[in-house]
Amino acid sequence: MESILGDSAATPEPDDNASRCRRCQCRLSRYNGETVCAGCSRSSTSAQPEQLVVPSQVWEHEEVKAALLERDFGRLCRLVRDRGDLRQEDMARMTRLSQPFLSMLESGRRRLTNIDRIIVLLDGLGTPLDLRGPMLQPVQAAAASHLRAAS
Repeated sequence: MESILGDSAATPEPDDNASRCRRCQCRLSRYNGETVCAGCSRSSTSAQPEQLVVPSQVWEHEEVKAALLERDFGRLCRLVRDRGDLRQEDMARMTRLSQPFLSMLESGRRRLTNIDRIIVLLDGLGTPLDLRGPMLQPVQAAAASHLRAAS
């Protein structure tokens, strides 16, 4: 028995050739003639180059330094994002942590306790080595500073 609506009522297959936002890679609406999605076009960071970086002046703020000193990574992420005019999606791309995880981290629903993931976060944000402390430096930097101290 044929359906009343005919074959056109079948669920359309996802279009793998759909246009994607050049910035965040989300699917663009078929009505969007731009190369970026509405969210990216509204974002003040949309004019930034593909390589995202935290502006150096962010690390000069006392609140940011205090969050690092206290190892409050949720507050650190929120402050860096606010002071650096970044979105959670930007932070996710920079740190390779998921946007939902960053959201939970900022709200206090999740904590970042794994030392390897903390180093990935700090590396992704470009945190200056002098603000990290010896335990949170990348392996190469920690080994170099240990060698300098031993000589």
